[in-house]
Amino acid sequence: MREPKLRNLKVDVAETRKVRRSIKKQKSVKITINLDADSLEAVKKEASASGVPYQRLLNRILKESLASKKSTESRMDRIERELREVKRRLAA
Repeated sequence: MREPKLRNLKVDVAETRKVRRSIKKQKSVKITINLDADSLEAVKKEASASGVPYQRLLNRILKESLASKKSTESRMDRIERELREVKRRLAA
């Protein structure tokens, strides 16, 4: 099959705008990151065993870690608030 000549190609402006809008709405962002080889290998092995692509697995691990941290922080905030209340009652 012959490749079409560039001058014969037509650009579908409306469809291009739709594609660009859909890409803009996506919450995923492409980045470059440096990981140590052992960690990457471990993630790839786990991804292979589970059948999930390793980048998706890495994203899930990161999300779970951040959610756990938020949960821990909120528990600490609650404990500190309760401690302040107990101190206030004891001081009264």
